[in-house]
Amino acid sequence: MSTVVRKYRRGGWQVDIRLELPDKSAVRERKVFRTASKLAAQRWGQDRERHLLLNGLPKHVKEVPTLAEFAPRFMDGRARANRQKPSGIAAKEMILRVHLIPALGHRRLDAISDEDVQRLKTWLGAKASKTVNNVLAVLSVMFKKAVEWKLIDRMPCTIRLLPVPKSQAAFYDVEDYEHLVDAARGLDPRTHLIVLLGGQAGLRCGEMIALEWSDIDFVRRQLCIRQSDWNGQVTTPKGGTAALYPAHEPAG
Repeated sequence: MSTVVRKYRRGGWQVDIRLELPDKSAVRERKVFRTASKLAAQRWGQDRERHLLLNGLPKHVKEVPTLAEFAPRFMDGRARANRQKPSGIAAKEMILRVHLIPALGHRRLDAISDEDVQRLKTWLGAKASKTVNNVLAVLSVMFKKAVEWKLIDRMPCTIRLLPVPKSQAAFYDVEDYEHLVDAARGLDPRTHLIVLLGGQAGLRCGEMIALEWSDIDFVRRQLCIRQSDWNGQVTTPKGGTAALYPAHEPAG
């Protein structure tokens, strides 16, 4: 342990402190005083040495971003880096822009509390439970990524989803479907084809849009669903694998 005061080559005095803290960590600090006397510089060095022995080095304070600051990094580092579907990326961007950033964007990630989450649920009170849960799910994943990337030490709050009542999907019975096919046939061949692709082959809208002639096997009478179109962006169909559908005879 030593504090040395020596002349500085460009004028003034340099204080050189070397010591070992109680936790066995070594510290070296140097500071130049250009106008102070040697005695003043020596006194500063002794005071600084005493302060370090009593208090140690200042702890590094982790800079935690706000939710709004973290949002672009989250979208690039998770959604786009993992090559999520364009529709999924757009949905997350909308949730951030419309819901999360207006409500919590100004808050630091580690300062968002359970009460803040409950206020968010209240703020979304006019939305369906499923919509609220989609917002909460994005918030939860943001926290988990912030922990994984060591921006925060732990999840700052608990996120509980809302109960979603079970609903029954509506289906056309055979007679209704036949009426729908007949009506579509009476309009034009394009509408008739869309109804058959959706009703008999079970294709989604994006899968219909992305169909190409090469996807049709006229010999085996099959459709190969290899891709889906979302707002002009072609991706894999839901499930990520190609599906084969038999081409049925037109209804009616």
